[in-house]
Formats: sequence, structure tokens, C-alpha cells
Amino acid sequence: MKKVIWITGASSGFGMATALQLLRNTEHKICVSARRHELLDILVKEGGYAFPLDVTDSVEVHAVQRKIEDEVGKIDAVLVNAGYGIYGPVEEVPQEAAARQFEVNVFGAVETIRSVLPGMRENRAGRIVITSSAAAHVSSAGMGYYAASKHSIKALGTALRQEVKSFGIDVVMIEPGVVNTPFCNIALDKNYTNTQDGAYACLMKEVKQYMLGAFQRAPGPEETRDAMVRSLVGKKVKPVYRTTKGTFGLTMLSRLLPASAYDFLIHEGMKRLK
Repeated sequence: MKKVIWITGASSGFGMATALQLLRNTEHKICVSARRHELLDILVKEGGYAFPLDVTDSVEVHAVQRKIEDEVGKIDAVLVNAGYGIYGPVEEVPQEAAARQFEVNVFGAVETIRSVLPGMRENRAGRIVITSSAAAHVSSAGMGYYAASKHSIKALGTALRQEVKSFGIDVVMIEPGVVNTPFCNIALDKNYTNTQDGAYACLMKEVKQYMLGAFQRAPGPEETRDAMVRSLVGKKVKPVYRTTKGTFGLTMLSRLLPASAYDFLIHEGMKRLK
């Protein structure tokens, strides 16, 4: 049976990879959204339905959801994937940049979910797949705001999973660690707070070198993409998929180690990957 699947943040990274996999290997109807709508053309050529969207505009989110259902059909599954990361010290990241991090990663995700829930509840079926991160469990210097947004998504997704279970709706969270995608270039080129002359200059230089090393050594998006595909169309799914090696171990260490030991571990890890 063909499903109508909506993917936000589909212009690059996990969103585009998942959309392409579904378009090329299934007969489901794939609806794709992104703020950079011109980058959706490749997915349209593969048979996708493009619906440009800025997820921070709640009115637009609900309008796009209605348009999809009017033009393509009732939404059976959604990949809530729109998001990005900003990096810099808690003190020095501009307030407007910190606010937008939450507007996109948290409130944009929430509005996307809210838009599809009434129809899914009515149908007593549905699948909501949320792109989270290993950062939902851990944090480190320079990534406080991004990690905070993913901590929020984890809390909201956990509550949502319990709230909608009785309506036949599955909620799945995908938690990759570091993966080599365009996310890295965007984060380090456009969303990295320049602190060359500030009080945190030495620290942030170390953080940036660590991030570059980590991304260069990281796996590609394939395993995470495949987990997203399974979560959207598979018959049975798990509540959480951790899709990169080391994600579970780091999460457990953050829970088991004293805070001082965890800080030491992160600091030593940065030195080794510089």
C-alpha cells in the first residue's frame, strides 16, 4: 500500500538522502520541504512533490500540511528533520542566533508534529520520525545551544510517544552521533561564532579543530538514512535508533561518570582529535 510521506529539511544531508532512497526504491508518495526550495529540484526530478517551507512560520507549516493532504493525500508518516547547529561559547553566541536555534530545531519541529497529529489521530494510525542526536544526551564546550535544543527534542519526543500510543501512532527518534554530511560545512562555515580575539579564543580554536577532525573521520549518512527509511515504512519499529558507533557508549559514560571525570574525558578527546 502506497503511503504519503512528508520529509522536512529535505534539501541536504539526512533529509535528501532518505528522500532519494525512498523515491528510487519504493512506490510511496514522497513530499519534501525545505527553506532552500531551489535545492529540492533534484527530488522533484526523481518523482517527489515539493512544498517549500520555513518551519519557523507556524502558519506556513499548517498551510503546507493542508496543501499536501489536498493535493497528494492524507499524511501517513512524517520525518521531522529540519534543523541545524550553531557553535560558540554560551556567553558569546548572539541572543538572536541562540533564539533561532530553538525556533528551528525545537519549535519548528513541534509545529510540524502538531500539524499532522489531528489527521493521524482520526485515522488511528501514523508514524512520526524525529531527527534527534547523540547531543540529546551529552554536551561539550562550544555546542551548548545545539545540545540544549536536542535535549529539548528528546524530552518532547519521549512525552509525545507516551501521549499518542493509544491512537496507534508510533514515535521514533533517530540519534546519530558525528556523521560526515553537509551539516559539518554549514555549521563550521556559517554558524560558528568567531572568537579569535575573545576570552574563549584558545578554547574555541581547540573545539573547531576537534570538530573538523571528528567530521573527517566520521562515517557517511548511509546507516542513519537506512534507519530513517525503516522507521518511516517498516512494519515494526523501535522507539530509538542510535545509528553510529560510540553513541551509546558516550551516552552511558555521561550518565555513569562523575561530572569532573566526564569533563576530563571530553577535554582529552578533543586533544587527541585535533
